[in-house]
Amino acid sequence: MLSAANQKTEKLKTEFESDALHHALIFQGANLQVIDDQAFLLIRAILGMNEEQFEHPDLFHLRPSGKMRIITADNTRSLISELNRTSNQGGCKVALIHEADRMRKEAANAFLKTLEEPPAGTYIVLATTRPYSTLPTIRSRCLQVRLPSENNEIENPLWQEWLSLYEAWVLQLLDREKLKNDRVTPVFAAYGLVERLVTIIKQIADEEWKKNSKNLLEGVEDKEKDAIETSIRKGIRAQLMKAMIDRSRTLVVRSGLPLEKVAGKLVKVVYFAEKVSGLLEVNLKDETAFEYFWLSSLRAWSAK
Repeated sequence: MLSAANQKTEKLKTEFESDALHHALIFQGANLQVIDDQAFLLIRAILGMNEEQFEHPDLFHLRPSGKMRIITADNTRSLISELNRTSNQGGCKVALIHEADRMRKEAANAFLKTLEEPPAGTYIVLATTRPYSTLPTIRSRCLQVRLPSENNEIENPLWQEWLSLYEAWVLQLLDREKLKNDRVTPVFAAYGLVERLVTIIKQIADEEWKKNSKNLLEGVEDKEKDAIETSIRKGIRAQLMKAMIDRSRTLVVRSGLPLEKVAGKLVKVVYFAEKVSGLLEVNLKDETAFEYFWLSSLRAWSAK
């Protein structure tokens, strides 16, 4: 049985086959991996790509770049120029705009005319986990494809082991009697969790990059490769953070403690997680951001 996200994409593929697909779509949801997967399912159908392909002569990417990871007006104009050329293989052309919420206002304004009236046979796909950070003028010109989050549990054994350690750490902080006797161990454990998490993110992201890099066309510039790697790491990081918060919610229920005593702690932890996600968006180092989160979480979980 198809997932809810797959069902939406299959409907879009049917619309394309019947020449009824909207020329501009914005794929949005909480899970960047789900968004990318579904966007590529549609793009492959439009361009006649096989299921292993991530690149095609008529597929043009626009990604955030530079230290601030933004989509600039210059890069946007370069994309517009590519779309105005004749198709390389005589069929459709597709522009895929990754993390569309990172598009600066000048870039978005430069793109509006193309978004409203693209060249014949051109489809524009925007992907974002933060649709309301894109300009209303961009959103209003797109068919909004809202994708539900799916249970894409990461099977990496190091990650599963890390989740178990995180669970034990939280339960230790919730045990007031143990905490009275030992307040030092949880602090050192927090730094250990941060160090291991950063290592796991790198390992999983490296594995994903290795798989994706095999499908890149020859001649892709180094800065483009860097942008793809960054996007992959961001997606993995967001997925792991979500899994960690989901595990925290489960722990609160399983702890056996009165809900009124622990619900407020969970709310604070979720708030800190959201704040850290924002810091990571502006390129704060993983180690620094996660260290802030764990020390803040330690205070929240261990509070009376």
